[in-house]
Amino acid sequence: MKPVSAKKEFLRHIRAAGRSLKALSPSEGIALMLEFYRDVRADGCEMDSDGDMLLYQWGTYDWSGNGESFEFDITRQLISGDGEDEDIRQLSLTFRFEPTESLRQLGEGNRWCHSLREAEEFQAYIQSSPAFLAVARLSSAEVTLNFGIAG
Repeated sequence: MKPVSAKKEFLRHIRAAGRSLKALSPSEGIALMLEFYRDVRADGCEMDSDGDMLLYQWGTYDWSGNGESFEFDITRQLISGDGEDEDIRQLSLTFRFEPTESLRQLGEGNRWCHSLREAEEFQAYIQSSPAFLAVARLSSAEVTLNFGIAG
């Protein structure tokens, strides 16, 4: 796939699994993004040079100034060309929840997966993480899929 087509291709992957973006649970979203990472290579993104990685992250934030939400996210980062800022694109699948006290207590954190060799360990890490265990089967207040230049 061409890196610029990542969002379109991931949406196609979701539909092929018989799901829709807005109806995904965090558990399903993580599984689908990991499958997409394992099965679909991005043209010109060298895996051996961190050109195609995954980032798992969570925490309570107020990015927009409209109030806090607990965010649970998996992002595929694609770096092509010379690795300049305009060559770094991110496909982010984010689940937002009302920030209950138990979700706030999870704090914030992240972990990178740098290669296909790490994907199985990365998946095990996510599935055993307190953030995943807290939200895996919940319906989120909002599910978004954003794609663009990192930054």
